[in-house]
Amino acid sequence: MRIEVSRVPGEGASFEGGEDPAILELRPSDGVTPEGPVRYRLFAQVLKPQLIVRGDVEAPLRAECSRCGGFFSTLIRDPAFLRDYQLQEGQRDVDVTPDLREAILLNLPANPLCDESCAGLCPRCGRNLNEGPCECRPSSDGGRWGALDGLRI
Repeated sequence: MRIEVSRVPGEGASFEGGEDPAILELRPSDGVTPEGPVRYRLFAQVLKPQLIVRGDVEAPLRAECSRCGGFFSTLIRDPAFLRDYQLQEGQRDVDVTPDLREAILLNLPANPLCDESCAGLCPRCGRNLNEGPCECRPSSDGGRWGALDGLRI
């Protein structure tokens, strides 16, 4: 998205629209894929020697849950997008696309969850515990942390 500086009046101007999700440069191996355009609602104002741009940026994405491995749709949003651009003498426009991309990528969760109460997978049989309990019996050795029960400090 480019803002033509000469078309921004002294009181500022609003911009609303969408960008191709390809600007996010996400690969399938990232565990996240775009489901639609990167949407923005921005307000720009020239305060010499800067262009101030603020607003809201969002992108619908399909992500893989870090607990159960299922895919889910989510909306990644930066409601406090704020950037300033140093204007050079004679500069005609400012490209804010890299900053729109950065705003979305910085708001991606490190470990996306389909739901806060996601039960994940059974560590023994791999069943998705969100779909119901599995047939595995609790281990008599106390599980993977059982050895710590006998530890004397």
